[in-house]
Amino acid sequence: MKNLEQLELHISALLEKFDRIKVESERIRAESSAANAEKSELVEENRKLRASLTKEENLRNEALKRIDALLRKVQEHDSVE
Repeated sequence: MKNLEQLELHISALLEKFDRIKVESERIRAESSAANAEKSELVEENRKLRASLTKEENLRNEALKRIDALLRKVQEHDSVE
């Protein structure tokens, strides 16, 4: 009988531990899901920022080319006179 009582206690303890682990697993799964959602948002924001940066770099390069062209015109005009 003593062995049976010990077995019952051990099984009860294991079931309680299982329940705690199950709750912890659900919490971690929810946190993981939230982290993945946040990551997806950050990836999209990063993509948009990179596209914006590329656009700004292209605009800057075009502006520099136009400024260089104007400077050449001024220099050519000054050298003619």
